[in-house]
Amino acid sequence: MASFIELRFTTKRAWVASLVLFTMGSLLCGLSPAFWVLVVGRLLQGIGGGVLFPIVMSALLNAFPEDERGAAMGLLIVPVVAGPAFGPTIGGYIITHLDWRWVFLVNLPVGVVAVAAPALLLRPSQPRLDARFDAMGVILSSLAFGSILYGLSQLSRDGWGSPIVRGLVSVGLLSLTIFCVYEARRDEPLLDVRLFALPRFLVANVVTWVSTVALLGAEFMLPLYLQDLRGLTALDTGLLLLPQGLAVGIAGPLAGRLVDRIGARPVVLAGCLLLALNTWDLSHITMATSYETLRWLLVMRGVALGLAMTPTQLVGLAVVPERLRTNASSLFTAMKSVFSSFGVAVLATMVQTQTAVHTAILSWQVRPGTMPGSTVDHFAALLHAHASLAASAAQPLAIEIMMGQIERQAAVLAFGDAYGATFFAALLAVALATLLPGRDVQVDRSATGDVTAELGQVARDVPAHSGGLATSGSGSG
Repeated sequence: MASFIELRFTTKRAWVASLVLFTMGSLLCGLSPAFWVLVVGRLLQGIGGGVLFPIVMSALLNAFPEDERGAAMGLLIVPVVAGPAFGPTIGGYIITHLDWRWVFLVNLPVGVVAVAAPALLLRPSQPRLDARFDAMGVILSSLAFGSILYGLSQLSRDGWGSPIVRGLVSVGLLSLTIFCVYEARRDEPLLDVRLFALPRFLVANVVTWVSTVALLGAEFMLPLYLQDLRGLTALDTGLLLLPQGLAVGIAGPLAGRLVDRIGARPVVLAGCLLLALNTWDLSHITMATSYETLRWLLVMRGVALGLAMTPTQLVGLAVVPERLRTNASSLFTAMKSVFSSFGVAVLATMVQTQTAVHTAILSWQVRPGTMPGSTVDHFAALLHAHASLAASAAQPLAIEIMMGQIERQAAVLAFGDAYGATFFAALLAVALATLLPGRDVQVDRSATGDVTAELGQVARDVPAHSGGLATSGSGSG
């Protein structure tokens, strides 16, 4: 709903209100006396953050000239992408040394400053009081995205065969189809799906979807590997992930400046190729992989994140007329959330399934006459000799110890399989990145007519004052 809220209440008011809502949600989470209060606080945080990000993206592109947008976008992407890398370090320290409530309460001083700054610095504008609220679009989109995301979140626990998973995903996809058809026929849609008629916007979105599965879908696996299998604490895991955040902080602004100079295609190609190489290396990690090796792999991944994520969004939004950029940014954000959840769900399911497969294969090798079988006998003899256990008790305990080792090894192999799957997603992202533009990433004045013509062809009957796809010369970006 960010686009409607911005039109109806102006950018400044929407910006400040969303930050106030997020800060209030943080306070409620930090003080929550019961679980349901925590859920309500998280809901407020989600609404505030969900409204804010598309508005920020649109305002950034509108505030900077075309030859500086890459650098500006590069700076914006630093907290967006580096946050998940820095967060585990701060969160790990809080969980280890302080009360969990401080995970939320640390937002308060930042929130106060974040509310005061736009309240003082942003220029006011005129609200569009005639903007119409698309209630049916809100209902359909909430049902579509909510069902898909919740269904995918249950996938790793219940599997694809679960009626709940199938039902939720089916309802979500059906609602999404109805939503797209409904929105394409409206003069003032909630999300303007007709923007996909712009080839460059469509290509940038598809590259983002695939790279999101390859990048963010795999990000959740490494903390599980480090904590569950290698036994690191939350703080130690955060410290190990910290160099990745630093690498993103350097690569993001650099990528933005490179886009301004040489275009998006070579920058995204470099990022996706580096991502593919990095993912291939991660697919071969073992229980013996050194932490120093992992640290360098994470630095490489951070550079890939910075190079791949910044230019694609810039390419997609730069071609959209100014009046529709918040709408386009909302479309980017919504679909990126779906594909991020899809990547996590698929990889979580793969880890769970492949762990069971590898456990069965490795367990089959523990039988008399094999090296694992001899190892069990050796364990049993040691327990009998040094732990004063009877032979009848030592053998089952030795088997239990061996099975624990097998399950850990099976989990490592399953993580490797999941990273192997994301390797192929990264290769697909490399192929799609070749379709991105070169040095003409920005929409220059000569291209404005082409963009307007394309949009006019899609929505030729929409009047200019309706807020639909018709554009004016001053609003073409």
